[in-house]
Amino acid sequence: MPGGHRGSTARVTGPAPLSWLAWVCAAVTIAYVVGAPLWAADYPMMMDFPFHAASSSVFRHYLDPGWHFDEQFQFQILAAPYLTFYTLAAIFMLVLPPIVATKLAAGMLMALPPIGLMVLCWGLRKSPFLGLWGLVAVWGVPAHWGLVGFLASLGLFAMVLGLALRVVDRPTAKLQGALVAVLILLFFTHVYRFPFAVLMLLVVAAAMHRRVDSIQGLLIPIAVSSALFIAWATTSADLSIPEIAWAWPPAWSRLSEASANATDIFIGDEDSFMFRRTGLLFAVTAVALLVIAIVRLRSWPKGGWVVPAHAVVGVAILVFLGLYLTLPMELGVWWYVFPREITAAAFLMPALLPNLPRKSWAELGFVVWTAVAVAPLGEFVADAHEEFSTTTSHFREIVRELPKAPKLLYLVYDHDGSRARNSPYVHLPAYVQAERGGWLSFHFAQLEGFPFRYRDNSDPEAVVPPPTPVRWEWSPQLFQLDQHGKFFDWFLVRRLNAPDALFAPDPSIQRVAHFENWWLYHRPRASTGPPRETP
Repeated sequence: MPGGHRGSTARVTGPAPLSWLAWVCAAVTIAYVVGAPLWAADYPMMMDFPFHAASSSVFRHYLDPGWHFDEQFQFQILAAPYLTFYTLAAIFMLVLPPIVATKLAAGMLMALPPIGLMVLCWGLRKSPFLGLWGLVAVWGVPAHWGLVGFLASLGLFAMVLGLALRVVDRPTAKLQGALVAVLILLFFTHVYRFPFAVLMLLVVAAAMHRRVDSIQGLLIPIAVSSALFIAWATTSADLSIPEIAWAWPPAWSRLSEASANATDIFIGDEDSFMFRRTGLLFAVTAVALLVIAIVRLRSWPKGGWVVPAHAVVGVAILVFLGLYLTLPMELGVWWYVFPREITAAAFLMPALLPNLPRKSWAELGFVVWTAVAVAPLGEFVADAHEEFSTTTSHFREIVRELPKAPKLLYLVYDHDGSRARNSPYVHLPAYVQAERGGWLSFHFAQLEGFPFRYRDNSDPEAVVPPPTPVRWEWSPQLFQLDQHGKFFDWFLVRRLNAPDALFAPDPSIQRVAHFENWWLYHRPRASTGPPRETP
């Protein structure tokens, strides 16, 4: 693949203001495409986002007695080190409302894919502006599942590749330090993407095996990351890590479903049209750059560095494609496992684009062209999120009836109302815990691979909700008041018809509010908090 020469000839030439303007336009494009959907609605149309907000509140208010989080949860930081998102949001919560703080943290993490891809292109001795095409991966299916940490890990993974290639190209202490820092950040952002980053360090070292002096620059990053991985593997040994039911031989039929698994975010065909349009413009871009590169054959880099460097990226793409073809859909309590890997594979493809001409006007033109190509996709997603916001107005009304730190059981029967294929309503009541604290009938804390879990019921200081079956949140028909409702004082139901019959066995439970398809019931008690204190 074409790239630039080493040394001064690799520098971009032309008026400096044009170069600065290109960077400003790139930053504005990233901010718009990533931020517009997040801020178009009070609640983003992302399925797991309510629990991200609630979990961030646990980090922020763990020691606040009025929120009652210390009575429920205990941390397992190293065993399940998903800390970056929740820690960042908790810091923002010091000065911002919980939902606003969580959206701000999510926006920063979801900006990492294009930024990380820009670092990778820079590591390949090409214009970093090629990485702006990483924006296409931001608002696909994983985002609407709420997989913010996964998306952030793709950007960090790309950064690891780019920095590793730079380290073997021109090893310096600063580059080594940056590589180690990004590896540590990746570990605490999405630990299951971390081993692949360590693997790719070894691939880079193998690809550049003749550059012995340069490979030595990878020794410290490999040692640090290996030590982290060993520490995690040792600490997580107490967790019930499920056995992977590999699909073998590879499920080649999944290739025909690749587009849907990456981009089928809404009901109808509009989303397919938007992603096809963007994909066509990407193809036009690739062909144009290839033609320019062929015409300018003399500007192709000399020496044997570029081919193995791009081969490293190709290996990473093949690894993720292999995972897409062989991983199961379900892994323990985790769902939608293999489909997300097609996004990981496709995300790295722009790094293989031929380089831009080393002219500031060419880079500015490319940034403007990319913005024109990608921004309509962000606008399309933002419109759907804004439409979703109108369907949550009644939820916002009914939760105002709840007190501080309620013991809340929630049941979502009705999932209609938005354009999303994945229900953005199933976890919506978790916003109550994010803003008021208290207890929920279902929580991610009961999943072992989470940075905090419920305290043991045998602990006399623990006040923990009763356990729920797997997929409880999707199976409200399993609810039985005498089995599942004794712990709770408040009951929130999303259903078209009145659910009075669900609570008829206990006459003390009375309906206190009804807004459209949201129904709220209350069981009066002397205390809505734990037995030993009243909030």
